[in-house]
Amino acid sequence: MSVLEALAGILSNPNFYFTFLSTTVPILLPTLGCAIAENVGSTNMGQEGIMLLAAFFGVIASAYTGNVWVGFLAAVAIGLLMGLAISYFALYLQVDIILVGIAVNLVGSGLSAFLMYVFTGDRSATTSLQSGTLPFIDLPGIKEIPYIGTALSGQSVLAWVAYLLVPVLSFLLYKTRLGLRIRSVGENPHAAESVGVSVNKTKMYALVISSVLGGIAGAYLSMSYLPYFSKGMSGGRGYIALAATAMANNTPVGSLWTSLLFGFFYALSTYSGALGVPAQLVTTLPYLATLVGLVVFAIRVQGKERRRRQEGAHAAAEGDDGAARAA
Repeated sequence: MSVLEALAGILSNPNFYFTFLSTTVPILLPTLGCAIAENVGSTNMGQEGIMLLAAFFGVIASAYTGNVWVGFLAAVAIGLLMGLAISYFALYLQVDIILVGIAVNLVGSGLSAFLMYVFTGDRSATTSLQSGTLPFIDLPGIKEIPYIGTALSGQSVLAWVAYLLVPVLSFLLYKTRLGLRIRSVGENPHAAESVGVSVNKTKMYALVISSVLGGIAGAYLSMSYLPYFSKGMSGGRGYIALAATAMANNTPVGSLWTSLLFGFFYALSTYSGALGVPAQLVTTLPYLATLVGLVVFAIRVQGKERRRRQEGAHAAAEGDDGAARAA
């Protein structure tokens, strides 16, 4: 069987689309978070570390309390605390926010691995803990519909939350006072400050929202996508979210489409055996897609900038001609 025939077989399998939607969720949530941060003029580089810490503490809280919702709240709380920490260092101590994000990623990776060993004695995963999973939602009636029912029914409650957050955050950004302040601070902080908007406070709100979304993504990874925490389980999704945000032009709807693109390649990588190609090659597809996407985005931005300069030069030339004729 050729690779194309195997690919056609995968795409005709309704279970592939269930995997496709579920693998998109841990990319979509941090991408939405990065989009919120970018709209306020900041870059949340720390999504990778936030996801790891939230995933770990969610499992620990769930295992020790016997309540998976307590674990979810713990993951959200980690996102909230990390957002406040990033805001404090970047906005009030004036540390470069990129360096703050890198530090958060390093701390998240190292601290989660160390604490996992402390709590479980295991260096790879928390499979010895009974942490539980968040509910999965079956859709009566829709479940029997071919392809659609298979793809939608049985998804985690957090998957539904992630996809519903797209219109919610669009409304927040474009229809509310907070959204207007976030966008105005991102476009021109001095103008926003001149009309009484607190720039630092607005940036803090946006960074906290961004980090909470990363915390929810971490909860999904360790309490829905998998029923345990494993070392480095974020798998670079926080960095992919940065690329997806750039390609999406920092909009929630655009973030959905770019996240679906990367989610598709993640889903495809889980079917590497059916494709008959080395698994190592297929698992690089999401990262290759990231590079290709960034190149396409950069070319598009450069093209727009070139056209803008040409239009500006043309307008200036016409202005000079008009002035010469008037003289």
